[in-house]
Amino acid sequence: MVTPPTNSPEVMKKILFIIGVITLSSCQKNVYLTGSLMHQLQENELDLTRIQFYNDNPLYLEREVPSSDANIKSGKVVFKNGRYINRIALEKNTPGVVQIENNGHLMIAFEKSNEESSLRFGPVAGEKGEYFYQLVDTQGNPMFSRIDYEGSKYLVIYKKPRVRIMLSRSVFTNMKVKVRRMKGNKIKSQFK
Repeated sequence: MVTPPTNSPEVMKKILFIIGVITLSSCQKNVYLTGSLMHQLQENELDLTRIQFYNDNPLYLEREVPSSDANIKSGKVVFKNGRYINRIALEKNTPGVVQIENNGHLMIAFEKSNEESSLRFGPVAGEKGEYFYQLVDTQGNPMFSRIDYEGSKYLVIYKKPRVRIMLSRSVFTNMKVKVRRMKGNKIKSQFK
């Protein structure tokens, strides 16, 4: 059997690539909230309302408002193509807090307000068979153009194709895992 030399340029490139990926991923401050991470949080009975979440991509919420309706709840009014538009911006890495967990979906507020000012994030199938918590509509569908926010329908304008939720890696460094060893169960012999 012939083994390739370990000092070949191809092998060295692969090794450097693997080291680079490991280094970059270990330096990352935030991690995506996935189905498996959610399972770990629930197993350890961590209160989701006490964890700081962040969005990974920016987006805008827009709706047309009559010119007489200048007092809006949040965002700003811009004049665009002869119409007044109420625009609310959600910048990348904006901190958010879970208001409610409902049927596997998280209602996350990025402003101090009531539940109507929350965005819904639910598990959506992603890369390598993992589920990622991503912005969804009221039916849990990630493919939508309008969303309910502050009691009104808003058009969702993405800068990138989706918005997922992340949390600080430090949440998992302080987690204590309960471990118990099973002692076994033997059959009592009747032939003594």
